[in-house]
Amino acid sequence: MYSIKLLFVGLRNWEREEIKERQKQYGIKHLTPKDVARNSDAIKTWLKSCKASKVVIHFDMDVLDPAEIIAAVGTDPDGMKIEEVIRVIKDIAAEKELVGLTIAEPMPRTAIRIKNMLHQLPLL
Repeated sequence: MYSIKLLFVGLRNWEREEIKERQKQYGIKHLTPKDVARNSDAIKTWLKSCKASKVVIHFDMDVLDPAEIIAAVGTDPDGMKIEEVIRVIKDIAAEKELVGLTIAEPMPRTAIRIKNMLHQLPLL
């Protein structure tokens, strides 16, 4: 029998109160961007405590700090820096077998706006 354990890293906006309540109901641990800014020790400790052998990472780009890059739909301040996300993912992969990595919510706003602007110009 398999047991699924979840850890939220970098989440800072639950959008709706029922999401936060569900997190409490299911005992899902949460680490803020500040918790992992300097190192991945809290994640490594959690990985050891849950005795996982395999890990799937769901990288929702909303965790990124919009002061550095606006790459997703969400723009809540004080997110994770790109180098922090890369370090965290590499550290997890060094600790456990990484069997899946998904990336969600990329939103290339700047590229879309530039495309729309250029489309309106009499270039061709």
